[in-house]
Amino acid sequence: MKKVVQAVMIAAALAVVPFQASAANSEVQNLMDDALYGAGVGALIGLGVMLVSTSPSSHWDYVTKGAGAGIIAGAAFGLLRSTKALAEVEDGVIHLGVPTPEFALQSTDGGYAWAVKTDLIHGTF
Repeated sequence: MKKVVQAVMIAAALAVVPFQASAANSEVQNLMDDALYGAGVGALIGLGVMLVSTSPSSHWDYVTKGAGAGIIAGAAFGLLRSTKALAEVEDGVIHLGVPTPEFALQSTDGGYAWAVKTDLIHGTF
């Protein structure tokens, strides 16, 4: 029981610790931040599931599994909200990223068809 109380106190302390945001607004930094927050949330969910199980002391792997799933979900979320083009030109600086496909339903002569598109270069002139 003492270990469970210690785990709850550590998780609560980590939940209220503010993370310092960097001045650079890069896609990689945003992706890493999202993965880090995902790991924290996943670990807290795993800890909660562990605490409501019938024998909490034998299910510490729930915390690590939750953190792992949170890292994957956070990284996926970071990729989805990142740049939509392969290369993006902004204020004379080229940013490279992973192009995100967009799905749309287009009307054709015979009905409707799914279309997939992605931008290779995005910029303002």
